[in-house]
Amino acid sequence: MPSNAFAKFQNSGIGAEILKSNVGIPSSACSDQSFVDQTCLKAAIALAVGCWEGYIEGALREFVSKTRVQAHRRAWGLVAQFETIVDKMASDLNTPNWDKTRELLMTLTGMDPYASWVWSPKFSNQTDTKLFFDGVMSVRHAFAHGFSIPPNVPGLAVPGVLDLAYVDDALNCIKFFATTTDRLLEHELTHRHGCQTGWS
Repeated sequence: MPSNAFAKFQNSGIGAEILKSNVGIPSSACSDQSFVDQTCLKAAIALAVGCWEGYIEGALREFVSKTRVQAHRRAWGLVAQFETIVDKMASDLNTPNWDKTRELLMTLTGMDPYASWVWSPKFSNQTDTKLFFDGVMSVRHAFAHGFSIPPNVPGLAVPGVLDLAYVDDALNCIKFFATTTDRLLEHELTHRHGCQTGWS
């Protein structure tokens, strides 16, 4: 069973699909269809990345609350301090790229997702997956701060220009990361922390 954070991720992620579906539809705000399409595609990625960030923050808090039951018997004071640290560290995650997210997961849960973070529909190793995933984060960063899309983003057919195929890949990659991370965290709960019911 998935975490509550994952269910929220899935529900919120529908918005990215809605934004993507507006490509090709004229806008009364702008007659430049290319600009309208690029704005919709950038917004879809920005929303999906925001959902990923929200998932990580929520899943870590949920993970700690599940492990609290086991730890409560041993060291309640330390658990309360740790929950405060988790809240602070999760809230400070501004750009949920590969390195920052991996470091946060390792620091707060002891789990290293590296071996499982290979998006096999497109890539056969962590390096290529990381380059694509971090490229998606740079698209979000550029859009959020009003910059042009960097020309060196992996996966773009035309440097600096988004297209539907790239955005489909980006959204699917982010979904892969959330699904895989959720399963890994549930495995940690059941096998390392004695939470037999996992997320439920």
